[in-house]
Amino acid sequence: MKKLMGFQSNVFIILTSLTLALGLAFDLNANLYGLMMVLVFVVLLGVPHGSLDVLFASQTYELKNMSHWLKFIAYYMAAALAVILVWWLVPNTFFIVFLILSALHFSDDLNLSDFAVLKLSYGTAIISFPSLLFSHELINLYAMIIQIDTATSIVKASQFISMPAGIVMAFYLLNQKMDVRTKLELLCTCALFLLLNPILAFGVYFCVMHSARHLIRSRFFLRQFTRQAFLNALIFPTIAVILMGLIIWWLGPKKPLEVDMIRIIFVGLAALTVPHAWVLKQSNFQAHRKRY
Repeated sequence: MKKLMGFQSNVFIILTSLTLALGLAFDLNANLYGLMMVLVFVVLLGVPHGSLDVLFASQTYELKNMSHWLKFIAYYMAAALAVILVWWLVPNTFFIVFLILSALHFSDDLNLSDFAVLKLSYGTAIISFPSLLFSHELINLYAMIIQIDTATSIVKASQFISMPAGIVMAFYLLNQKMDVRTKLELLCTCALFLLLNPILAFGVYFCVMHSARHLIRSRFFLRQFTRQAFLNALIFPTIAVILMGLIIWWLGPKKPLEVDMIRIIFVGLAALTVPHAWVLKQSNFQAHRKRY
């Protein structure tokens, strides 16, 4: 496992460095084509890590027959639909809660269990750092989902929150007790969300760090692992998510394509994150992550 984690870490560090170099050399502002590319990569490389929930559920709840599976799927889908309903009824409250939950969820990506304050600051930085140099882009991005006044207030609050998070991150980067690889991962993540367009930064991080690391940890956590079961869990639920997103887009009120895509990304990820996080918690996956 350590070899795979090291390889994934190297890929993240190298790819982030190359993306940063390109981003500083060229104007990589988000446009429709860039947005479509990010969406494709998030769906193909990011969504599959949540598809493994079926294997986590099978191991945790001992789903042995069709009635058990149908019950689990019903609960899972009900939780996802409840999140979408909350967004439809109270979008501003939904979005704030989603950002907080995202920060907590992403904070588990690195092995920072021995540094509680740093762990919280790390998750906070992922959400708040884009507001420092890309406040205008971030406001426009959030305004596709919530009211622009609320979007502006959230970005201003993010700017304020990013300051103490940045100070904590800088302090720990100078801490001699941390290993070099963790420092490089922290530095790359900070630079990614600080210097690149928020959509591009999110796409790189979500696919190359968050999803990839979860897949590796899951591979060694699941007791009844087989390659075929792993591939089935990755492929079929991912296809179902794609079809569900297309149906929601087809049946829902039509907006400009860019707005529709942003809503699918944010609302879709939020809807799936809640039951995903619950399944991981019930499986005691958190204790496994602390070791790696």
